[in-house]
Amino acid sequence: MDAAALRARMGHLPAGLLEHIDRVVAEARRLAPRYGIDPERAALAAQAHDVARALPPAELLRLARELAVPTDEVDRAVPVLLHGPVGARLLERDYGVTDPEVLAAARSHTTGSPEMSPLEKLVFVADKIEPEKLRRRERLGEVRRLAEEGDLDGALLAYLDGQLLEAAARGWLLHPLEVHTRNRLLRERAPLGEPREAEA
Repeated sequence: MDAAALRARMGHLPAGLLEHIDRVVAEARRLAPRYGIDPERAALAAQAHDVARALPPAELLRLARELAVPTDEVDRAVPVLLHGPVGARLLERDYGVTDPEVLAAARSHTTGSPEMSPLEKLVFVADKIEPEKLRRRERLGEVRRLAEEGDLDGALLAYLDGQLLEAAARGWLLHPLEVHTRNRLLRERAPLGEPREAEA
């Protein structure tokens, strides 16, 4: 299956969501060569990422139970975070998507994952820097700059840093995977960082 075939099967999704997906596909296809990723595979993963985004919270929770998607207290409090993991199961069950890395990209595109592949990272970042999101959230400009300069990990970390600050300011819950992903990125870039001092 390619991105065009999957797009044809997703015509039931709301128009605004399809427009967002189209913009993410364009970003993923544009950035893929910079990271040695096949643009067509990147386009398929980007096309797949939001297949469950329009489902209401109760339906996401129901499908998570039905499809044996593991959940924690944050998922149950903020069910929209389940649209990636639930979407990955639906892509496999209902849409015939079998590429494990494409499924992983759908699963991890909202919260991240400590073991993300380059394709997963690309879809995650492309989702955050598509033009409409960039217009609404000025802080995403730094994420886009880093992605375009060839620092995909830096772009991902910049997004997660901003998410942490915004969550603290607004009283949002942080998903454990966001924290674990950020910690993994920081450990991998440890020579560039300062060691944390323990409180007395």
